[in-house]
Amino acid sequence: MKREERQRAILELLNPTDPVQNKELIARFQVTDMTIRRDLDALAAQGKLIRTHGGAILVGAEKERNAGNAPSVGAPSAADALSFAHAPADPRNLEPTYLSRAAARSNQKAAIARACLDMLKDKKYVFLDSGSTTYSLAQMVTPELRSVFISNGINIVYELLRHNYPSVISIGGEIDLNTWSTRGTFAENQIRSFHADITFLGCNAISPEGNIMIGNMTETGLKRAIMAISNEIYLVADSSKFDNYSLTSYASVVDFNGIITDVLLPEETRARLEALGAKICVAGSPAQ
Repeated sequence: MKREERQRAILELLNPTDPVQNKELIARFQVTDMTIRRDLDALAAQGKLIRTHGGAILVGAEKERNAGNAPSVGAPSAADALSFAHAPADPRNLEPTYLSRAAARSNQKAAIARACLDMLKDKKYVFLDSGSTTYSLAQMVTPELRSVFISNGINIVYELLRHNYPSVISIGGEIDLNTWSTRGTFAENQIRSFHADITFLGCNAISPEGNIMIGNMTETGLKRAIMAISNEIYLVADSSKFDNYSLTSYASVVDFNGIITDVLLPEETRARLEALGAKICVAGSPAQ
């Protein structure tokens, strides 16, 4: 199949409600991972799709998902206040834009967030790392919880305040548009002055070897600073992030009190990571 024909076929396969994964396209068209990545980059550059973690989604899919009056759980309502553009991802970027990541797998992220919410009882100081799953958790928090929330996520802080949550601490520093978060030496120094009873951290990928990976080196110090001040540390990661790689590692699966994911995680992957020492909690499973 010629490149143009394959790219047309890819557009026809794109799901308007959930991303199509690279591995699905590789199997369907019997081509290499690099070929599919080039196809998706080319289509993204034309504004025909948005790259997501490990796949792609139709441009405007997040608008369809939020159609009507009822807000979608996990969708970035903070964009109403911050007015970020829903532009196609720049193919030069190593990571998809925040809005495309937030739109992807909103149901799985909401299930993970609900599991996290159940863990907040009797926790006075809570650190929420930036990320679309922790943002889903912020959407579910109500003032009755009576915890103090600390976050480097700008949209997370906004969401808590939008719900009239009374105890919120925002970490300052250099702002990263790709993650809607603060970072850098100034942010790290602030974090070291706090204490957290429980922390929820995010990542871009979890490698088969059990490395917790992110897409830029400037955040490694910040992630480790957050871990250093926390009594309990949990990683929140939907199933699409497993058995993948990103640019650099900031921790191992054994460094967390638990890894909270969704029911779509393959049993083989779970067994392999648990053999390495990981403690995996599947949100929505009968054990919950």
